[in-house]
Amino acid sequence: MPPPVSIIIPAFNEVAYCRRCVTSIFAHTQDWPYRLILVDNGSTDGAGEYFDSVPGATVVHAEKNLGFAGGVNLGLAHAEGHVLLLNNDTIVPNGWLGRLVTALESAENIGMVGPRSNCVSGEQQIDGLSFASMDEINAFADEWAFQNAGRMRDVSRLVGFCLLIRKETFETVGLFDESYGIGNYEDDDYGCRVMDAGYRLCIAEDAFVFHFGSRTFHGMGMTDEEWRTLMETNRKIFVSKRRKAGDDRLDASGASRRLNRQAAEAVIAGDELAALRYLKSAIEIHPRMAGNYRDLAALLQKMGMPEKASEYLDRAARIETEGTTALEEE
Repeated sequence: MPPPVSIIIPAFNEVAYCRRCVTSIFAHTQDWPYRLILVDNGSTDGAGEYFDSVPGATVVHAEKNLGFAGGVNLGLAHAEGHVLLLNNDTIVPNGWLGRLVTALESAENIGMVGPRSNCVSGEQQIDGLSFASMDEINAFADEWAFQNAGRMRDVSRLVGFCLLIRKETFETVGLFDESYGIGNYEDDDYGCRVMDAGYRLCIAEDAFVFHFGSRTFHGMGMTDEEWRTLMETNRKIFVSKRRKAGDDRLDASGASRRLNRQAAEAVIAGDELAALRYLKSAIEIHPRMAGNYRDLAALLQKMGMPEKASEYLDRAARIETEGTTALEEE
């Protein structure tokens, strides 16, 4: 039997989402052994008490909200084997963990793997999904896995909402940087450190995990202005660290990613023209990031321009077919 994966779920409040997440793990993770490490990040709504009631789980309690990085680090102190970081506002379908582990172990130089999702920034996003039940999520995940069986893709960024880290990678790279506070950019930071250590980041194209998205931030009552301030503060921390590390790829890559994030926010706000401008600027700054082309294609399709959308999808496919990752071109 393969060694179990340590699944770390940090949570600050949002007990209902915690319950959905853990219940889905118990119901849909028969294909790979695992152990649960549940981190109560100073919750006040009963999430910590719920974690204590979960059978067989290792539970860690913090006196206050240490943020995503701080909570993850508490869990990592108890981890063995490969490590799976999972947001508490996710729902996992049948076969999810086995697909991720299979992708991770397909090559020794793959350091981290992430799934596709309905709600995530960047290249892991699948647009246009809507589900009314767990049965629908499972049905989609099964069909998606069948259509994309064994497919993987190298990327320069993976989002921390669901992130599988190789045991040896974690032992080499170490803990997450807690200077990012309650969250944002700590996963970008960790991904860069993993690549600095010589490992690849990959999307397991056949794996899908449902994500509600930003429930913890919403539950904290964070305003749009507070969100923007947090993003800008943490962006500056990230940029400063990468420059000190001598990363000459940062300027174009970081600027393109920021524009992609702004495009996603514009789409959510209903401003499709602004999103269009952001994505075109992202492509101009960094023309070898395939994800920008796919996101633009999805937006053009939504705006009723299927032929133009097809052109950008073809460009993304050509970039990937050439076998060049965004990192190598930066």
